[in-house]
Amino acid sequence: WAGDDGDQTILLGTLPGLKFDQPLLTVKAGARVRLVFRNTDDMLHNFVLAAPGRGESVGAAALALGVDGAAKNYVPDTDDVLFHTALVLPDASDTIYFTAPATPGDYDYLCSFPGHSALMKGLLRVEAK
Repeated sequence: WAGDDGDQTILLGTLPGLKFDQPLLTVKAGARVRLVFRNTDDMLHNFVLAAPGRGESVGAAALALGVDGAAKNYVPDTDDVLFHTALVLPDASDTIYFTAPATPGDYDYLCSFPGHSALMKGLLRVEAK
């Protein structure tokens, strides 16, 4: 973003048992967000932001990728995926930059690695400006 850090930085990590360390993240509509995803777990994870109420279907679509999933970071090609990190190795991190949705509401986020999305999920709450 041309020399600044945007409007907000979110540091998101992992916990044992297929969990993110924060089940609820909050941003303002239209905010420029820098999200740093740190994988401190012993298995691969990613962060996928989905449209409201679409986390479960995105997780199912990721699982359906089968053997082709690894090449796509287990992120399915669907308009329900708004933003995502790469697949992050244990003890590594990935940073993404995005503009928060303009429409207030609760947006699902999940790890779309096969079998993880049933437990490893949360909400990004977009609040009105």
